[in-house]
Amino acid sequence: MSGIVCSSSLEALSNHGFDKVALAIGVFDGVHLGHQRVLDELSAMAERRGAKPVVLTFHPHPRTVLQPRKPLPLLTSPERKCELLEERGIEAVVRFPFSAEFAALSAETFLDDCLLAPDITLEGICVGKKWRFGAGGKGDVAIIERYAEQHGFEFNPVDELILDGVIVSSTSIRRAIAGGRLDDAEKMLGRRHFVSGVVEEGDSIGGPVLGFPTANLAVVNEITPPPGVYAAIAHFDGSTKPAAVFVGDSPSFGKLKRRKADLEAHVLDFDGNLNGRGILVEFVDRIREARSFPSAERLREEMKRDVETTREIISRI
Repeated sequence: MSGIVCSSSLEALSNHGFDKVALAIGVFDGVHLGHQRVLDELSAMAERRGAKPVVLTFHPHPRTVLQPRKPLPLLTSPERKCELLEERGIEAVVRFPFSAEFAALSAETFLDDCLLAPDITLEGICVGKKWRFGAGGKGDVAIIERYAEQHGFEFNPVDELILDGVIVSSTSIRRAIAGGRLDDAEKMLGRRHFVSGVVEEGDSIGGPVLGFPTANLAVVNEITPPPGVYAAIAHFDGSTKPAAVFVGDSPSFGKLKRRKADLEAHVLDFDGNLNGRGILVEFVDRIREARSFPSAERLREEMKRDVETTREIISRI
């Protein structure tokens, strides 16, 4: 994948030549502009202290453990998150397994157990100013500040980023995507929203019946925009192609009732089989809502218009 070091503990970083580190702590789902503000502060701190910049994060997402009845789709998979962190200059990711037992640790125990390592010198910590941790969320920046004074490392709580009167957060970005506001999501992410997954074999309707073969993408716990057709960019095997993407339940017509797919992408200017291959779909703009059609012919005509619109939209970026 990438050159970034991944570990389940701070101490294990010593096996990779790390001795002095500065930490940013948080979930970092999406690595959005608010996160990037923290990471920029971390990089500056690491340079001042002669340390390596490291992110300490958690998996699965704490909310899926604390509120299991409320499924939480992510902005990025753990693998993509590491890639985005590496792009920001982070040299290692320490990913703690998050469980009910872990959530029950007091704030003080969390700091002792997770931040102190015999062979690693902690030079500094950066977090968002309103970050909470420990049992019941009782840990706050005041506790970390006292802890930093006791142990002689630098501490920098970073202000939240506000754009157009909205606090940039993973939650606000999820709401924007779920509401179809891709432009708002892009502003907060600092990039277009994307999902990734492995192409599964479909029902062979898109190509033989409709003349528009589609890659059926199994999206694992990443948020997708509302049902509809989108102009997108498909990334696979080092290639970048425009794609007309359908999100939602597949339409039915006559006796051709298609199974539910997470996402179906017709990749333009591509003639090949993507089954079993990993693909990343980057959403650019919404073309239309999802509709059912009375016949394959009517759907074929609409898909032709979708492809033409996709090509036009992608040509402008």
